[in-house]
Amino acid sequence: MSEKLVTKLSKRKCFTLSENDTLKTVSEKLQKHNIGAMPVLSTQDNNVIGIVSERDLARYIFNDKFKNDLSVTKIMSKNLITCNLNPSVTELMEIITNNKIRHIPIMEEKKLLGMVSIGDVVNYIINQYKEENQYLRDYINKY
Repeated sequence: MSEKLVTKLSKRKCFTLSENDTLKTVSEKLQKHNIGAMPVLSTQDNNVIGIVSERDLARYIFNDKFKNDLSVTKIMSKNLITCNLNPSVTELMEIITNNKIRHIPIMEEKKLLGMVSIGDVVNYIINQYKEENQYLRDYINKY
């Protein structure tokens, strides 16, 4: 895997929301695409103005304030933690761990390129481990 993880993920389809979307739309899209978070885009300039995760929905439902027609902007996280195409997997893990987040929008000059999830990082680490230990696994399986 010579290509950086973030570069690879930036080429994958990224599902988004509009600031005009409702909580019903959020829950439908998260379920439909089997994902845990989506960036929210401004209708004016298509810039990322927030992110909504399953955790945001759960927090809002817990407070008994959930209404299907409520705007996504009422529950989205506005203080974005993003990355560009340069971070290593170790740096991504540090960002995720230190900020207690599960999703990081990939941005370059205010343009959304994709998303990194904690699952993407863990899968990458597992695959690297498997590749690096192929010889050992072959030896163990042989005996």
